Amino acid sequence: MELFEFILLMLAAVSLSNLVNRFIPSVSVPIIQIVLGMIITWLPVHYELKLNPELFLLLFIAPLLFNDGRHADKEALWKLKKPILLLALGLVFVTVGVMGYFLNWLLPVIPLAASFALAAALAPTDAVAVGALEQKVKIPHQTMQILEGESLINDASGLVSFQFAVAAMVTGMFSFKTASISFISISLGGVVLGLLLTFVKYGAVKWLRRLGMENVTLHMLIEIMTPFLIFIAAEELGVNGILAVVAAGIAHSLGYKKMNPEVAKLRVVSKSTWSVIIFVLNGLVFLLLGTQLPEIIQTIWNSPEIGNVKVILYTLLLTVAVLGLRLIWVLLMDISEKANPREPWPVRFKKALILSLSGVRGTITLASTLSLPFFLDDGTAFPARDLIIFLAAGVILWTLLASNYLLPLLLGKETQNEQEEEDIQAKIEILRNVVTGLNEQTRDENRLATVQIINTYTTRIRTLKKDDNQDKVQRSLGISVLKWERENTLLALEEKEVNPYIAYSYLNKTNKLLFMQTRDSSYKKELFPIKHWIEIFEKLPHAPLSFRERRAELLRLRIHNIAYVIKQLNVLLAEGEPDHMVTVSALILHQERTLQHLSKNESVTDTRKEFDISLQELARIGIQLERDNIQSMFETGRISRQGMKDMKRDILFMEHDLREEMA
Repeated sequence: MELFEFILLMLAAVSLSNLVNRFIPSVSVPIIQIVLGMIITWLPVHYELKLNPELFLLLFIAPLLFNDGRHADKEALWKLKKPILLLALGLVFVTVGVMGYFLNWLLPVIPLAASFALAAALAPTDAVAVGALEQKVKIPHQTMQILEGESLINDASGLVSFQFAVAAMVTGMFSFKTASISFISISLGGVVLGLLLTFVKYGAVKWLRRLGMENVTLHMLIEIMTPFLIFIAAEELGVNGILAVVAAGIAHSLGYKKMNPEVAKLRVVSKSTWSVIIFVLNGLVFLLLGTQLPEIIQTIWNSPEIGNVKVILYTLLLTVAVLGLRLIWVLLMDISEKANPREPWPVRFKKALILSLSGVRGTITLASTLSLPFFLDDGTAFPARDLIIFLAAGVILWTLLASNYLLPLLLGKETQNEQEEEDIQAKIEILRNVVTGLNEQTRDENRLATVQIINTYTTRIRTLKKDDNQDKVQRSLGISVLKWERENTLLALEEKEVNPYIAYSYLNKTNKLLFMQTRDSSYKKELFPIKHWIEIFEKLPHAPLSFRERRAELLRLRIHNIAYVIKQLNVLLAEGEPDHMVTVSALILHQERTLQHLSKNESVTDTRKEFDISLQELARIGIQLERDNIQSMFETGRISRQGMKDMKRDILFMEHDLREEMA
């Protein structure tokens, strides 16, 4: 019961951390979660959780790296392969070597192999933390792509190095030549196994689909189990499980190319499910660190081997060393964004400093150090385990603080509201480009379908603009429509094309609506002098109309008026201002639908199937146009990563709805 209460408490704390961040946006979520974890240890319901290090590695790292692989931007990985590999492989191995010897020199109490393990844990960066920071400051687009690609690969390279260092510490044996050969063989074996098991999984899924088993829950369960099963299989076969799940994640991202209604449903569920899983796992790692810190701090504080102030200074010194080494590497390799040797030195230095400070340490560093074994092979306690975790936690905190408060100074004072406004303007431009592209597809046979599809985009534009002026335009157009109906009815009355009783009733109602909208008293007066009405009535048959005849006459008048209104709106659309085109187009669609409803007959019913086909085809064209525009805007840096994700999520649901209609 205590364990269950502890799990509930941890999940509640994960949710609370985001609520606190809403009111204290200047403090990053990981820092809040660490503090909440420390607070949990002071509560009476605290449960002493002892996780097996191997279980910790499987439970947290396998799904996190698998998800990173699934969402990797493969085009950006290939395009920026040089800077990514220089950081993800070159810098990782340099960091392990340099920082390992530096740590052992700085703190002789930590053995050399354990120093290499800590250095390997400190090597990987955390793009998740920087991604959260991107919502506050505008990190250069290419820098974010480099960071994400680096994070995906250096997670694997750093963790593999960490495992070798820990194995050397635990067993007491290490050979550089043997380790190098083993590193290559185990790494390649992990990649091959990850790809192979992914193809086996796809074969099993296809077999299940052929049997008619399209249950989304079943397929989602298989997808969730995939990283855990691959990691366990890799470890059992003696190859690297980390690289296996990364390779499987990248291969998994290629599986959604062929779409059908079942895959579309799974894609929607998968996106939502994985977002919850990753959100919880990331939060739990920092919360668990918070629960471990009080005991670790107390142990370090009571240790006679190192002073309290000195150990805090060591964490700061390690942070400066890690970021300084990264800065030197970036400058030497010329891998900052759009590095140009001809650029002035201050400009190059600033870009390199931005890329260096963006290298925040986070989840992988924590998961690595917390997975350190408690005992060596000879049964003795792992040396300085608490100190290593304390130093890693200190570096994480310092890098988080540096990115939170130093990066905004380098990147300018663009606020979150300004970034959101830029995203909104870019989204509006994207949707307008889609409307323009759809207009180019308009033909006589698909005109009504085109108007209906365009209306969905114009509605989204209106929602994004949140412009009070649009309400005024809509009200003005509503009044114009009433005036046009009144004008056309009077014309039909003069031409004796409508029964005067029906016309009078219709005009009376229209006048009341106009008076309510304009408060113009002239609409309360009689339409014509009594004499004029008598003259008109005398020229028409005096037999009263039946109820069916009155309905038929009124329907004919309404159809006549709506056709006239549509004609006037099209004239307004051709001559109107661009900002008003959205509202006018929506009103035309409304009038077209009303006219279609009133004019229902066999010919309209016969063309319904053609209308639906045109509607679906234009919807697909619109979705593709939107996707192309989003990618173009993102690649040029016009729209942020969060804005891109929001719009792609909307496209995902639109595709799902479209396939539901076609099914």
